[in-house]
Amino acid sequence: MKPTLTCLLRLATGAALAALAALMAAPGLSSAADTYPDHAIRLIVPFAAGGGTDIMARIIAQDVGKELGQTIVVENRPGAGGGIGAAFVGQSRPDGYTLLVGSTGTHSANMFLYSRLPYDPVGGFTPISVLATFDNVVVVPKASKTHTLKELIDSARQNAGKLSYGVTTVGSSSHLAAEKFKRDAGIEASAVPYNGSGQATTDLLAGRLDFMLDLVGTQIGNIKSERLRPIATTGLKRNALLPKVPTIAESGYPGFSAVGWIGLFGPANMPRSTVDKLYKAIDKVYASPDFQANMRARSFDIAQMPPGEFTRFLASEREKWGSVVREAHIKLD
Repeated sequence: MKPTLTCLLRLATGAALAALAALMAAPGLSSAADTYPDHAIRLIVPFAAGGGTDIMARIIAQDVGKELGQTIVVENRPGAGGGIGAAFVGQSRPDGYTLLVGSTGTHSANMFLYSRLPYDPVGGFTPISVLATFDNVVVVPKASKTHTLKELIDSARQNAGKLSYGVTTVGSSSHLAAEKFKRDAGIEASAVPYNGSGQATTDLLAGRLDFMLDLVGTQIGNIKSERLRPIATTGLKRNALLPKVPTIAESGYPGFSAVGWIGLFGPANMPRSTVDKLYKAIDKVYASPDFQANMRARSFDIAQMPPGEFTRFLASEREKWGSVVREAHIKLD
């Protein structure tokens, strides 16, 4: 028996309703994105509590949360160079309620430093905005006869492999900046690895090291007390805390840039409207003079970047650090 017109209409209507229900239930396509955020947001910091990234994340979470009208709860999930926290967020629902403070390591260097990662740094996340950048500074002991970058490079060339420099943490942005500096300047020097800046700084102050690259914020106290002499910074423009110190770029290496950064990410496939709400909230908070002053007081160089620009920046960072890691033969496993 052939189906009647009424039956066909019922079948068609049922199929249409089923398709509509499936569409409404699909992640990122439901009306939930329109009411975002309607409850607390988790911000995962993939590093230990108390560090610079953690402190900055908590300040940003408080101010951006107020702008969004919801609490942003910071949760530390350290380990594996940021990999544990990154993997957790990468596997979360892309609804905007679980976000990550990613870094130079988690999203541009670790993929070259480690043979395998528990997350996909390229396709596994939605870039939202850069949150801050961190210039490194080339420092020498107070007693050093070196006063300029050219003098340091000349000395390194005249004493190939004999100068020593401290590596605060193997694979850190400061370490990678040092390797890029050596490569671009065409010099050889002996790396002395440490587990953090503390002992490396002690040895530099004592003259047991010839130079070191470290974050400006970490060494600003020793620089202001004139225990260490800054001879160049690694950003494209002069650092606000060290306005009299030239950059490597203006010291004979145009275009040189080696800065650390942190940024905000969500899982892949977040709704565009959710991403836009988060970025607009960040943009508004960062425009506040009080917020800017608060960050400057802590030596943080705030920076925001629209999602599309951030995505392009990430691609350039991976290209840069991939070549540095490969040429320096650095492996963390």
